[in-house]
Amino acid sequence: MKITHLFIYGFGKWKDYSLDLTVPSPHVIIGENEAGKSTLYEFILFMLFGLPPKQRVSFIPKTGGSMGGRLVLLTEESGRVTIERTHEHENGKAVCRLETGEEKDEAWLRNLLDGMERRVFESTYSFNADDLMELKNLSGYELGEALLNIGLTGSDQIYQTEKWLQKQMDERFKPKGKKPLINEQLQVVEELQQKKKTLDDEEEDYLRLQKTKETLNGRLRTLEGEWQETINQIYITEQVLKVRAVIVDYHLIKAEVEHQCNLSFPEAGVERYQQVKEVLLPLQSEQKLLKTNIEEVESSIQRWKDGYDPLQEEEAGKLVETGYPKYEQAVYEVERLLQQITRLDEQLEEDKSHIDVPLDIDEIEEYSLPFYIEETWRALKKEKEEVEREEAFIKEQADDIARELQKIEEHKHSIEDERISEETAKEYEEKLQRNYQMAATSDQDTTRLRNGRLLGGVLAGLSLAFGGFLEGMVLFFLCLVIAAALALYSYSCHKKIVELSEQSVTTSIPVEEMEQARKQLQKYDAQKNEYHHLREQWKQLNQEEIRLQEKTHHLQQRKRRLENTLDEQRNLYPFLAYLHVEHWEKLYHLLTQLKEKKRTQKRLLQEKEKQRSTINHIKKNLEAFYEMKKWEFYEENMEQQWQHLKEWVQEQHHRRQKITQAEQQLESLDKRAKENNVKLSTYLVQQQELFQEAGVEKEEDFYTKAKQKKKQREQQSQLQDLERQLQRMLSKREQQNYHVWTEVPEEAALSARLERLKSDKQKIEEEQKKNQQASAHNESAIRQLEHSDERSSITHKLHKEKVELQKLSEEWAAYQLAWKALEKTKHAYKEKYLPRILGKATTYFYKLTNGNYVDVKISPDDDRIKVISKQGFTYFPMELSRGTRDQLYVSFRLALGETMADDLSLPFLVDDAFVHFDQRRLSLMVELFEQLSKKHQVVLFTWREDLEEAFQSPQVLRLS
Repeated sequence: MKITHLFIYGFGKWKDYSLDLTVPSPHVIIGENEAGKSTLYEFILFMLFGLPPKQRVSFIPKTGGSMGGRLVLLTEESGRVTIERTHEHENGKAVCRLETGEEKDEAWLRNLLDGMERRVFESTYSFNADDLMELKNLSGYELGEALLNIGLTGSDQIYQTEKWLQKQMDERFKPKGKKPLINEQLQVVEELQQKKKTLDDEEEDYLRLQKTKETLNGRLRTLEGEWQETINQIYITEQVLKVRAVIVDYHLIKAEVEHQCNLSFPEAGVERYQQVKEVLLPLQSEQKLLKTNIEEVESSIQRWKDGYDPLQEEEAGKLVETGYPKYEQAVYEVERLLQQITRLDEQLEEDKSHIDVPLDIDEIEEYSLPFYIEETWRALKKEKEEVEREEAFIKEQADDIARELQKIEEHKHSIEDERISEETAKEYEEKLQRNYQMAATSDQDTTRLRNGRLLGGVLAGLSLAFGGFLEGMVLFFLCLVIAAALALYSYSCHKKIVELSEQSVTTSIPVEEMEQARKQLQKYDAQKNEYHHLREQWKQLNQEEIRLQEKTHHLQQRKRRLENTLDEQRNLYPFLAYLHVEHWEKLYHLLTQLKEKKRTQKRLLQEKEKQRSTINHIKKNLEAFYEMKKWEFYEENMEQQWQHLKEWVQEQHHRRQKITQAEQQLESLDKRAKENNVKLSTYLVQQQELFQEAGVEKEEDFYTKAKQKKKQREQQSQLQDLERQLQRMLSKREQQNYHVWTEVPEEAALSARLERLKSDKQKIEEEQKKNQQASAHNESAIRQLEHSDERSSITHKLHKEKVELQKLSEEWAAYQLAWKALEKTKHAYKEKYLPRILGKATTYFYKLTNGNYVDVKISPDDDRIKVISKQGFTYFPMELSRGTRDQLYVSFRLALGETMADDLSLPFLVDDAFVHFDQRRLSLMVELFEQLSKKHQVVLFTWREDLEEAFQSPQVLRLS
């Protein structure tokens, strides 16, 4: 795509300005600062992509006129395309005109530009000195990363965005940090939660004050409504007082109009009478003139009819009007179809080279490719992938089951080796049971004897104490005997306890042996349970193994069915044998495209023959007409034959027009003569009708009555003006309330009402003030209570801080997702486009540095850009000189633009991008642009006069 012409209606400082860019050499537009270079650059972008309304306003010419222009493009597909865009036409939308005269809209232009937006164009096909100046602010890793992103998207936006996202995430959260926002917020929330736990509960007074607050606020709202209504009534009353004078005038004029009698006078009678008088005299003189003109026209008609043949004119006119456009269209279509057929042949050969199967283009039509074949091949591919995945899964499960079975067998053998026999376990259990029974019996006897001994001692002591209190020796001696008997019983119990203890010691099993037996039994029970569990696991694994064998059998059947289906497809389409099944679906799309192009080629050939037949038919008709007119016909020079016929048709058409015009003129003159006679009688009748409508007989009386009617209409108009004035000044409700259309409101009543409303307003304001003071006192008490225990404040603050924490967390998560998505997108672009861009950037950088640097690569460790010198040394961008870094940047921009141009070739727009280069670098840059201009259009905006001499054969355009 190339720009051939541009014409500016008005854009910034430019008005009625045009440029011719048809020469294929580099276009150098030279102009000093403020000469309008940037405005021309903006105009080209405006014509291609448009501008929002606010931005278009800044380019509207100060001297007036239309803002916009035309841009002529030369494209491969659509030929010459003229884009017209103005500020006034449909909000700045473009109108595209093709060579055929067909008009297209903005959507067609976007499709022509392959959906490219202005931002993408500026980052791909355009750069300037400001882009190079920004490199000074980068160093080290940042410079390499910026160049890498330029290679991906044409700008350092990815690097800036990635750096900004990382900064945003670090500012919000770090796992071990304290200053980030989320870390600080977590600490604040924890402190508030601790404070909230320590607060006392004082809600009863607080709730009462809140209820009082709601009551006072409700009353204040009611008073506010009453106050507003009173203010409205005051305003309405004042408004009625202001318009009372208008109401008085309205009723006075209304009374005067109602008492007048209605005069009968024709509408616009004076003007109509004057018109009748002005027409009567010219009509009489015109009648004589018409008669003379009729005679002259009849003579001219006879002269033009000599040498005119309407039948031959009609036949020749049909040839010129219908045959010639069809002939030209057919010739154009034949040329166009030949070009399309040639392009299709080339595309078919190119597409065939992409299909790696031994298949001729003509053979493709022999194979039917119904719509369901694509789904069949996709299903076969999916089935094969699922079978392979299922086979791998079954093998993995079988290996897992085998390993588990082996582990279970090993574990069972280890348990069997360590476990005691069942007979030994029974012996240990019986021994422990006997020991437990003996210990229980001994403990019961010992406890009973100890209780008896204790009882005897207690009773003996009580007997002695009781006897000491009694008088008489006999009773005392009796108590002494009882005490002695109880003491003997206690002694015998003690002796039996000692004997039982000794017997227990002699008959019980040692403690160490008992503990050993208990541990052996516990271990035996645990091993027995574990062994039982292993057997259950072994059974389950056996069942799993059987089910797995069934799955393997089903899978083998499924594989056989799949292979049969694949063989069936290979038999139907033998060329599939040369491709793996996973490529069949892609092959289907390629084959359908080839078939469609082949069908298109046949259709174009048929259309070409049809157009040739049309050309021959039109030639025969033209030759027949020439023979009829006895003219010489030369088939070799068809354009001259058509031109001769056109001139003859034009001459006949001219005669016919003259005859028609004269006949129409004659008819018009006759008609005017008849109309003139009618008008003369008509206007005399109109004069008498006007006098009758006015009820007069003389002209003087007619004018007197007209003055009286005019005064009456003026009063009615004044009354209507007053009525409209009242309707504007008073609403319908005010008009009805004060009866302004039927009576005049009393001024005293209005004044009294106004004073009463003002008094009511003052009372409402006083009550408002009292309630506001009470509300303020209540609010103060609430704040004091809230401040004293800090409960509501802490609760609100805690909720607020939690919301803030959640907000910060959501922001951090959003930035994290955006950063990961950016990394993923960046990685995808690297794999797809970066190798091509690096290859072309290497070529440009090698040329710009005069062979000092031979390669541009990406470090696999940290994705940094590095360059290789011809001596074999590696340098990072920060280690290069300023000028060399600029050359590296330009290389990346040109490489990206050329890579994108493989899909969409657009002009390169460069605005002083190498203004700071020294003379050696400048000459290399100029040489590179001259080579680039052989394949792509290059437009350079600059202020340097020496660039004209630096280029070999540029097209130089100077701006004044």
